[in-house]
Amino acid sequence: MQIGLFGNPDSLTAFAFDPSLHNGVPGMNRDNRMRPDITVDLYRSAMDRWRLSLVQRQQGVELLRLYKRDLGVGLDLGEFLASGAKDLMSLEHWQEMEGLGRLLDLPMQDVVLCNLYYDSLKIILGRVFGCTAFAVETSGGILHARNLDWWTENAALSRYTATTQFLGAPAGEFTTIGWPGFVGVFSGIAPGRFAVSLNAVLSDEPVQIAMPVVLLLRKVLEEAESFERALSILSDTTLPCDCLLLLSGVRAGEMVVIERTPSRHKLRFGQGCSVCVTNGYQELKAGVGASRSELLATCCDRLERVESLIAGRLPQSPEDCLGYLSDARVRMNMTVQQMVFCAATGEYWLQVSDSPVPASGRVRLPA
Repeated sequence: MQIGLFGNPDSLTAFAFDPSLHNGVPGMNRDNRMRPDITVDLYRSAMDRWRLSLVQRQQGVELLRLYKRDLGVGLDLGEFLASGAKDLMSLEHWQEMEGLGRLLDLPMQDVVLCNLYYDSLKIILGRVFGCTAFAVETSGGILHARNLDWWTENAALSRYTATTQFLGAPAGEFTTIGWPGFVGVFSGIAPGRFAVSLNAVLSDEPVQIAMPVVLLLRKVLEEAESFERALSILSDTTLPCDCLLLLSGVRAGEMVVIERTPSRHKLRFGQGCSVCVTNGYQELKAGVGASRSELLATCCDRLERVESLIAGRLPQSPEDCLGYLSDARVRMNMTVQQMVFCAATGEYWLQVSDSPVPASGRVRLPA
């Protein structure tokens, strides 16, 4: 059974699906899975892969304008950053952005800059936002739960959330939770392989010239055939900036936080049946002789709270996980997406909202 959750957390709608009752159920098809909002066929020409409805095109244009204004990048700097980015990504990803530029009738430098919003925000402004994620082992497979905490005007990131299914990748299909016109990945699931999500963090290590983080995650979902291969790529590849990655697989024990600076990494595997990550951090010395390049260990009130909830009762279902993500001391006012992945089954559950959780506390989800 799969549950789709949408709307204001004060009045959530939950759909419980029976395979024999698929007709007329919002967002579902005949194999009892949520229909993606966007389908990208990687067998198509890269310039022609993104086919957006008129509404999605309008949403994409608004988001790109909001991102550009938030970054505060002038025309000359924008052109410079966009021209340099071409050499840091695959030709196909670049051509997808060219196709989006034509589709949205926007300058290429705007499309590139805003698709690389995470890296740009970290590099230009040195800013870091929230996010909470955890993975737990259950009898039905590892559940990978995640709050995406990211501020934007008019709750646009929540309202324009889109699930995108990618077909024809070398390692198999995968789905991302993102927005119209966003070719990279913050959160994604590859059925039968793994799920991955990105948290922002800072260190004192200098920026590196490397593939943008969101495109590296896209590359891993396209090409990594297993949890082990994804872990190797995400650990060893040079990055432009810092990040924290939660990676979960399909077998017992396959859940790990990858703490990254541009050039170094540290792995934090689950203790017992769970592992958690948030964006607060403390410096963890790299060892004798280390000067910069310090690794990161997460530590903050949200982390302590979600670890306490899990220690009190290990969540056994997507509803349990979404309940913990919605706890008043875990969910932030700028939480825009809440999701749960199960790579073993290929299922995912998504909850979005355009208003904050009320002060009274946890959202109660139907059984």
